[in-house]
This record gives sequence, structure tokens and C-alpha cells, in this order.
Amino acid sequence: MSKINEDYSGSYRPRFSFDITQEQQERAFRLLNLHGMRRAIMSLLLDEVLDLIEEHGHVIVGILIERAARPRDIIPGLQEAQRRGSQ
Repeated sequence: MSKINEDYSGSYRPRFSFDITQEQQERAFRLLNLHGMRRAIMSLLLDEVLDLIEEHGHVIVGILIERAARPRDIIPGLQEAQRRGSQ
């Protein structure tokens, strides 16, 4: 699960760095304005996406990149497929 509170020994702290749009930055600063909230949300989202990829393979990456479905659409659909598969 999430490693938000994990202690890192020494000075090394793993990081992701990627470009975002000005609008994304403004929205994030406005909506996620409490100290540590952006990190907490991004860490949780990363864990969720990685969990989906581990469980269902890289088809999840394709679905997200192609915008064939939004994350909020994928999860209920996968749960339904799993339910049907276990019957």
C-alpha cells in the first residue's frame, strides 16, 4: 500500500518529476492546498494505478493513455468482471 509515512534513511528520497500544464498546477494549488496533500494524493493515485497494472496487466496503461476510460470508470468495470469470473 502507500508509503507516505515511510522513513528514508540517509538523504536519498525517491521522487517522480514530470511536466504538467499551467492549468493543472493552478488547479492543484487551489484544490490541494493543505501541507502535504498533493504528495498524499499523488502517492495514493500512483499506488492505485500500479495495483491495477499488477492485477490486470499493461492493458490498464493502454486504457488510460488512450483515454478509453477514466479511472473512475475502470474500477467498477473491473470489479464487475472479477465478480462474473468468479461465478
